[in-house]
Amino acid sequence: MSKTKRKTRKINKQALLTILVVFVLIIGLIGGGTGLVVLGSMLKDKPELEINNLFSKESSKIYDKDGNQIADVGTQIRTNITYNELPESLIDAFVSIEDSRFFEHGGFDSARFIKAMIENIKEMRFAQGGSTLTMQLIKLSYFTDDEAGVGAPKKIERKVQEIALALELENDVDKKTILELYINKINFGGSGNIRGVQKASQYYFGKDVSKLSTPESAMLAGIVNRPTAYNPFNYLDYATTRRNTVLNMMVRHGYITEKQGELFKSIKLENMLVDPSIAKGSGAQEYEYQSYIDTAIAEAKQLTGLDPTSVAMEIYTYMDPSVQKIMDSIQADQEESVAFPDELMEVAMISIDNDTGAIVAIGGGRNYGRGGSMLLNHATEQYKQPGSSVKPFLSYALAFEHLGWATSHVVTDKPIVYKGTSKVIKNATNTYEGQVTLEYALEKSLNTPAIQTLQDVVDNIGGGAVVQYLQSLGFSKVEANNFDIGFAIGGSNFTASAQELVAAQAAMINGGNYIKPHTIAKIEFKNNSEPIEPGYAPTRVISEASSYLITQLMYKVVNGPIYNYMQLLKRDYPVYGKTGTTDWGSDGLQYNIPQGAAKDKWMLSSTSKYSTAIWVGYEKGVKDKDTYFSSAKSKLNLPGNISNLILSALTDDLKPEGVKRPEGISSITHILGTFPYASPIEGMDGSLITTGLIKNEFNKLVNPETSDISQLDSFSATIGNDGTINMVWSPYPDESKLQMAPDTMDLGLQVGNSWVGATGRRIFDYTWIYGPIRYKARILQDGAQIDEISSETNNLIHLVSLQPGATITVCGYYAYENLGTSSNEICAEFKAVDTDIDLMVPSDTAGQVDIENWVNSSGISATINIITNDSKANTNEILYNGVKVNNQVIKTTSSALANIEVTVNIYTASQNITTPEPQETPE
Repeated sequence: MSKTKRKTRKINKQALLTILVVFVLIIGLIGGGTGLVVLGSMLKDKPELEINNLFSKESSKIYDKDGNQIADVGTQIRTNITYNELPESLIDAFVSIEDSRFFEHGGFDSARFIKAMIENIKEMRFAQGGSTLTMQLIKLSYFTDDEAGVGAPKKIERKVQEIALALELENDVDKKTILELYINKINFGGSGNIRGVQKASQYYFGKDVSKLSTPESAMLAGIVNRPTAYNPFNYLDYATTRRNTVLNMMVRHGYITEKQGELFKSIKLENMLVDPSIAKGSGAQEYEYQSYIDTAIAEAKQLTGLDPTSVAMEIYTYMDPSVQKIMDSIQADQEESVAFPDELMEVAMISIDNDTGAIVAIGGGRNYGRGGSMLLNHATEQYKQPGSSVKPFLSYALAFEHLGWATSHVVTDKPIVYKGTSKVIKNATNTYEGQVTLEYALEKSLNTPAIQTLQDVVDNIGGGAVVQYLQSLGFSKVEANNFDIGFAIGGSNFTASAQELVAAQAAMINGGNYIKPHTIAKIEFKNNSEPIEPGYAPTRVISEASSYLITQLMYKVVNGPIYNYMQLLKRDYPVYGKTGTTDWGSDGLQYNIPQGAAKDKWMLSSTSKYSTAIWVGYEKGVKDKDTYFSSAKSKLNLPGNISNLILSALTDDLKPEGVKRPEGISSITHILGTFPYASPIEGMDGSLITTGLIKNEFNKLVNPETSDISQLDSFSATIGNDGTINMVWSPYPDESKLQMAPDTMDLGLQVGNSWVGATGRRIFDYTWIYGPIRYKARILQDGAQIDEISSETNNLIHLVSLQPGATITVCGYYAYENLGTSSNEICAEFKAVDTDIDLMVPSDTAGQVDIENWVNSSGISATINIITNDSKANTNEILYNGVKVNNQVIKTTSSALANIEVTVNIYTASQNITTPEPQETPE
């Protein structure tokens, strides 16, 4: 229809009388007074009727980062229609519920208004306004607070002016035009508040307005009274009751029969609705960049308190069209490398500038790819468990910050239970690895190290501090009463949007500062109001040093030796990242989904310039529709392929440098697997020495020689009649320390009456440096040490030559085999006596080794000769004072034993060596 030119017209006498009567009634409600004077004052400030103001002629413009226009907001969210396109049922429904005498009154229904005033008197408040459709159109165009965002005059003054303007309007345009203008302007709620009945029809029912049925028309007519409360997607019961109320009114006013009314009310409203995420549009091309545009519109409302669909603005954003087009193409199923396996799988994508928080591109989901606006934005409005994607910035960053860990730290992957429960925590593989480095734990995304680490952090700083940290990172759903250790692996009650996750990721990359993600750089108003340039100051959430340390682990996730889905992002410039997966647990069984099947897959990736969050998964379970990740679906690596495309669009041309190392960090070289970190021992095996990065304040080494050795409880030493000393140590408390530790370790855990068996690798043990614990003793004669012995057992008989009458002191202790560190000593003292000793000599057939052992154990001296003699081969002669004494006893005493010298002749056979004949070599 053509726009009607404005006519300046005075209120006629009849209209003035009507207003006067109404005003007198209103004045009566507030206590009387000189109504005419006040009435004149109210009408004096009445806006002049401008017919063009009733049209949505001024639309808001949205621009990308380069200043190019990307959207006309009015065009995008309203689809105006003509009166002739409205089905009769819709006209009847609106007239029945909103203004039953619409086609009879002249813009003001005095009978309806007076009735409303009487009800207001009864209620003692202005609960009912008695407005006609014409008055509502005036209100939407001139006096609306919620849509235009301007301050309205006081209630009575506004109502009088509405009546006056409605009477003028009825004299200027026909009823059909008024209804058409009203029905194209009204707010129908929905995601982003749908304006206009055509868009509402597409949003709620997936059809054009001309195809609406009577019960569908009734619902739309009913929703405008309270668009939020009657939204059927959120409040189905309220919406159904409201629809039925409209149908009852249609029966009352004769538009449908009572039988038809009952039939229409029997139709379930939920069976008429479509999923809002697939609201009907006219194709993806019409909605180019729509995910970003919708986000910018919502942000503009927050910044200004105004609605860009009603107040003309020029909105300048940070959108990068080259990256946004990639996201649009992905969610529209137009990228060959991203093949979604079914229609129910959804996606969310968002990329931001690390240093500013500016959102450069948003992919709201495949619902946007099918066309539409103001849909469910999976990147900003959907909250899911984030899985292991949180491990870097939660457990490990806080360990660097508060526990003094280095990047070379070693953790133990083993069976554990949640504190205070018997629930055993497992890895995705249902196996445990034992001692692992932080790098390995993150690359393999092991669960128990992350949980143990966060528990250590909570024990150190308290759970409240962790909650505050997460809140400072922008996680809006985290509260003190829903936090638990399960947050370490992105489980339990931890839910987040892709937008929240990418902001946390960016904070680790930019040096530890949270910056709220945002789309808008500047807003200008066409009414020459002061422009808005929002500022987003960074908030320090963690030290620059700790944030840098976690980037080094995330770099290894992408570029390390362990295969994972992120290695697709390897570039000739540094890339950092982490994946995450959550599963259905047992909740999916009702949908015939296997126990523990995955439902969400995340990927966070960054360069020093940009960060990106990707989610792929299912909004909800649908029975027998395989709404989970099978092995085949997982192998598609959709998060990786999507991230790869976006990464190329963002930075392949820039090739940004890595995150710069800040001050406050230093290298630390220590013995692998120790904490507190122990300084290396000179000459030790280099494979047991490692170097990492650590905050300066924690860069401290301990001396490994202070390693704990248990106290010796008892020791005894007695001398026998044969000159031997019998020594007995109390057994070492930790029997495992008496032998070299193996390269595997028992990880088993007793849980109630059950045993959780597990073994894993050992990458360090002090016995590999020091050797095992040994039972040792020093023997002193008259204060001078004459011998030192070492035993693998705690009971030893040792023969030693002692001076009769000498004071003998024997001091026992525990010590490492290869290290001087020892326990306390316990000493025994006695006098040496000269005892008779019968020294049995080996036979003449004893071997060389046996003879050498006899000489050493006896404490005598010997000269050993090897003699070739074929006739005496394999025999020996032991000569004492020149006499052969084999197989005899030498009588001596303990004091003379050390002076005995023997000669040993060991006979061997000659070796005849022959030279072989030369052989011909075959060709």
